[in-house]
Amino acid sequence: MPALTILLTGTRAPATLDLARRLQRSGHRVIGADSMRYPIARFSSALANHHRLPPPQQAAEAFRKALVELVQQEKVDLLWPTCEEIFHVAKHHSELSQHTRLLCPPLEEVVPLHHKLQFTQLVAALGTAIQAPASWPADSAPTNERLVWKPCYSRFAAQTRFQDPPAETAGWMAQQFVAGNEFCSWAICQDGDVRGLTMYENTAQAGRGAGCSFKPYWSPEAAEFVRILAQARQFTGALAFDFMRSLNGEIFVLECNPRMTSGIHLLADHVDFGSLLERPLPIPPAMRAAQLTLPVLLTKPSEVGASPDVIFHPDDQAPFWTQFLCAGEFALRAWRTRVSLLAATTMDIEYNG
Repeated sequence: MPALTILLTGTRAPATLDLARRLQRSGHRVIGADSMRYPIARFSSALANHHRLPPPQQAAEAFRKALVELVQQEKVDLLWPTCEEIFHVAKHHSELSQHTRLLCPPLEEVVPLHHKLQFTQLVAALGTAIQAPASWPADSAPTNERLVWKPCYSRFAAQTRFQDPPAETAGWMAQQFVAGNEFCSWAICQDGDVRGLTMYENTAQAGRGAGCSFKPYWSPEAAEFVRILAQARQFTGALAFDFMRSLNGEIFVLECNPRMTSGIHLLADHVDFGSLLERPLPIPPAMRAAQLTLPVLLTKPSEVGASPDVIFHPDDQAPFWTQFLCAGEFALRAWRTRVSLLAATTMDIEYNG
């Protein structure tokens, strides 16, 4: 396929760094953008250029204007939002589509996937073999069941509660607790066609829901669920799901993240990632274990070195050494705003309705 100029937003994420490297190896010209000053991919040799954007959560109109100007300035062929700024990009899908192709759907198509309760209702209506656990608005939840409580708009399971409900339940949901083993999937789709799909288990986590060590996994049942949902919604972009295999072997889908996730790290290095923009990869593809060494060191030191580090690459070493600038920016933001370090990583790009 001809080389494209591809703009990746959300360069703070290790997954976006990995994506940039894979696209650049496939011969594409990759541009990066983020509202952080020192996102982890900023100094990567995989990027031909990097731009700083206004924070979409705090400066929505300035973000829109800057993004449209950047697309025109860099003559972007494909705009690929990767982190939660995807919702702010999707909001302007119609305008941006006048200037470039987008690897994400309009906002009205991604919100029902992002909203935790709406997603369970969507799955119920789809009638797939894999269903979500029974779910309710928080103020309608039963009192005689073991429940999991979470905000309808949330990320990284940062506020998830497994005991008592929150004092204020507005905007929260409750879900039946399912004991078992959790695994995740990540797919890239084009017009409902699943072009690439990985699955994995998190063998180490930074916090309750942010995985940092990844082991390949495969479930044909989950793969079929992803295929059916993507086709039913004619979805374009990234689709990631959290699944639970219960103690009796039944699989439930817990929630959806319609964006880039750590699933990209599972793809073996030799997989021609750029080709999936034109044709599907084999499913399942060749997969390997991977880890984010710094958070693994802080959370599960015994696993350090058990698999390759996502950040370090012998031909692109700068992100490994400058990742401390990125971590320091998050830490400073957390201190200034009195929020958790995890919350600081998304507070300028998150979407909460």
